[in-house]
Amino acid sequence: MITIYKDLVKKYINNLKLSHIKEYAHKQDIFLTEEESIIIYSFIKKYYLELLEDDSTIYLLKDNISPTLFTKILSLYQENKAKYL
Repeated sequence: MITIYKDLVKKYINNLKLSHIKEYAHKQDIFLTEEESIIIYSFIKKYYLELLEDDSTIYLLKDNISPTLFTKILSLYQENKAKYL
């Protein structure tokens, strides 16, 4: 089953834009700076496969953003991973 998700995610990631990151964050009541948006976008583009397979991968982001933002992203990651995988 995870292979199906990987294929779907790969197709989505190929079309992912910085604006998608900003819009999703805003819908979650998370307001990102331009720098934070770029950091998160770059991280997702680089590590999306690892994020699907290894929960520890998300912690690579921790030192690049504020602790408060990281806590929010970690929570969203865990919620969405539990819901969809």
